[in-house]
Amino acid sequence: MSESSVSFDGDRPISPSSVSRSDAARGSRHIDVNSNAAFRSHSPNIPLARNDSEVQEHFKMSRRHGEFTDDFSFNRNPGRHKNRTELLKSTYDPLLLDIPVTREQLNHYRTIAENAHSELAALHVKHESAQSELLDLRSKLSAKEVALQEHKTEAENYKENNARQSSMIASLRARMQETEEESGLLASSKTRADLAMQAVLQENRELKEKIKEFQSRLNTYLTQWEDSKTQASRYSRNHGHLLSQLSSCLDVDITGKDDQEEMIISKVKELLKQNTALKGRVATLEETINVHETESKASRETIMKLVREMNKEQKRGSSFTQQIEKLQKNLEVVTDAKQDLEREIRLLQDRLIASQRAWEVSRQELNEVKKNSADLDMTLKSKVRDVKASQCLLQSFKEEVAMSLSRDSSAVKPKEEVILERIRDLCNKAESKSIVVTQLENRVCKMNEQLQSQTDLHQEALHRAKWAEQQLEDFRGRLNLAEGELVSGDVMRDTLSTDKQKYMKFLELLSDKMKLERVTADVGFDMRLDVILARADQLVKLEANAVVENKTLACGLQRKLKAQKEKIDSKELHMELLRKKIAQLEEEKHVRTALAVERDEANLTVRRLQKKMERLQKDLHAAQESNTEFKARLSDTNELKIKTLEQHKTIEELNKSLEQKERTKEKTQKKLFSVKSELEVTEKEAKDEKERAANMLEVVTSELRTLKKTLEEVCRREKQLVDFREVVSRMLGLNVDTLALPDYEIVKRLEGLIHTRHHHLVSCA
Repeated sequence: MSESSVSFDGDRPISPSSVSRSDAARGSRHIDVNSNAAFRSHSPNIPLARNDSEVQEHFKMSRRHGEFTDDFSFNRNPGRHKNRTELLKSTYDPLLLDIPVTREQLNHYRTIAENAHSELAALHVKHESAQSELLDLRSKLSAKEVALQEHKTEAENYKENNARQSSMIASLRARMQETEEESGLLASSKTRADLAMQAVLQENRELKEKIKEFQSRLNTYLTQWEDSKTQASRYSRNHGHLLSQLSSCLDVDITGKDDQEEMIISKVKELLKQNTALKGRVATLEETINVHETESKASRETIMKLVREMNKEQKRGSSFTQQIEKLQKNLEVVTDAKQDLEREIRLLQDRLIASQRAWEVSRQELNEVKKNSADLDMTLKSKVRDVKASQCLLQSFKEEVAMSLSRDSSAVKPKEEVILERIRDLCNKAESKSIVVTQLENRVCKMNEQLQSQTDLHQEALHRAKWAEQQLEDFRGRLNLAEGELVSGDVMRDTLSTDKQKYMKFLELLSDKMKLERVTADVGFDMRLDVILARADQLVKLEANAVVENKTLACGLQRKLKAQKEKIDSKELHMELLRKKIAQLEEEKHVRTALAVERDEANLTVRRLQKKMERLQKDLHAAQESNTEFKARLSDTNELKIKTLEQHKTIEELNKSLEQKERTKEKTQKKLFSVKSELEVTEKEAKDEKERAANMLEVVTSELRTLKKTLEEVCRREKQLVDFREVVSRMLGLNVDTLALPDYEIVKRLEGLIHTRHHHLVSCA
């Protein structure tokens, strides 16, 4: 830019050619660079020219706009605008006005002015964009204020409607109580008879249901007793078989004796004593062998003696071989016992497989429950994330607003009150931002409330989402039916309240039209119906043609009564079905408790048998250890080495097989204990779920009873109102079955009858 200056026309910068045109039109508002009028001091003796005054005004306006835009943009990037403010201070120093200006200074001022104009143009554009943003924000705030006011008006309307409805409900309740008292006094005898009949019928039904329940329980107890008998007989057979095998192994006669187990234990003790005696004999034999070896070294005579003694020892060795054969027989007996143990292990394995199957079924059910709980956890986590994201957005929004409103002199903290004060200062103390902040706070509160409600729902779902989901679905269906019936009952109540109002208005109109105000005032509200009926009877006596129509109406009413009775019977059948289902659930609960007791008894018997088996196995281990000791001591002899080694090998193989079987047995026992613990846990969970289901059923039954009572009362009141309306319509000669008669037609008929009666009386008089 050389000598051309940039001026503003709206939002776009203007070229030098357009500047000359606009200056010609406006009177050349831009600064004349060749003259220094803008930089001279204005004394009162020297008058200002028109162009100079306009330039000064334009300069002041641009300075104001620059300061405003600097304030606005300084809040966003304060470091950038420090240099700009210093430059402006250096360029627009008021002390320069009194100093004489040279050509170089003019050129310098010209360049500074051009830079200032370019920056002014940019600042003007920024200022206008900021103003547009402010206008958008103001429009949004105004829209939000309008929406808030609408919400407030709606809330006030809702409050007013609620207050009106509460007052109407209170008045209606008072009227309902009055009408109930009146109707109760009139129909007390009928209700007593009906209640007595219903009580007798209910007692009969309850007795029948109890008889059925006791019969089903008897059948289940008989089957359980037979099963327990069969199990006890099977366990006793196994025990007797084991005792017989042990007696055959130990050569003990147990037939026809009471204490068979004690006999076997005493026999085992005798064997142990014999083993100890044999150990002593073996020790003496070793000592004699040592003595003979020392004597053989001394002389030949001692050798001869040793030969004789060797013959004696051979005889003794033959006796030892006989003893070894006996031990082999004992080993065979032990192998038979081992086979019996293997059979028992197989039986235990079969039982383990059955328990594992039951455990797998319970595991599948638990997996389903865990899946449902995991889905609920995912939904809760997603909602918690949404709430956290909204809170983070709110915090970031506060920080951005604080950064945009902060200056180098006064930094605005990211707090709501400070931000609101700053926005009020900038927006001419407008209170719209506080409303926005309150709205945001309300939203946060609502989100917190929603979060709390969702956490409560999640906790309830975690408590409820367990094994009894199928039963709960059935109960939910029943609850939905009950809720539908409740809604229908509420609708019926509302219709009854409206019908009652109409009925009261109708009675007042009837009394006014029939001119019975004095009579009703003398008699009272209780006898108003009787007075109206008497008056209607007087009017009906004048018309004899209404008798046929009354008969047809009676037939229609009888049909309606039959239909209503059928509906009541269907509802009673539905209630009976629900009671039967509840009884079935209770029976299943009793059966499961009985099965649990039987399982505990069977487990106790199995534990006792296992303890006995362990004792016998310990005795066998002791005998085996004694045998191995005997064999180790007899191995010193040269002749019996080969036989003893072979026997050792066989015994070691048998010991290994026994150890393997013992390990398998321990593993099976551990598995059984784990399965038992899991079964106990599942049984506890099933019991808890049954108790919850029973509580839910009790709640549903209580609600159904209250519903039934309210429906009966509603039907009774509706019948009374319909009967009264039909009686009046019959008396007036109207057909209720063919036409949907409104109340005003009945009132018109009554007015006509009253007028005719009145004219007749006047003519007679």
